Amino acid sequence: MENPIKVLAEPLRGTLVPQGYDPELLYVECARCGAPVMWEEGKATRILTLAGIDPLELDASCQLMTDGCPRCSGRGQYSVQIVRFSGRPRTVRPPYSGNA
Repeated sequence: MENPIKVLAEPLRGTLVPQGYDPELLYVECARCGAPVMWEEGKATRILTLAGIDPLELDASCQLMTDGCPRCSGRGQYSVQIVRFSGRPRTVRPPYSGNA
């Protein structure tokens, strides 16, 4: 009988996931206030398709940035950029409110 550990480990060899990211998993952030932006399902994929960006070009350094959000501008339509960070990530946080 074949070694059961070898049988279990065999599917783990090689590349299991193709390179690139699912566009729906990209983090979206407001460039004005730094707040995270939540979109309906499929919106990131549609935007990247319209922009001609291949999902295989995406990686962990990619993020979508909007020029505003309902929280800081109140508008309903925003322009979007895809940003690729290199080096240290940004440390800007959204504004906090509360009592100290």
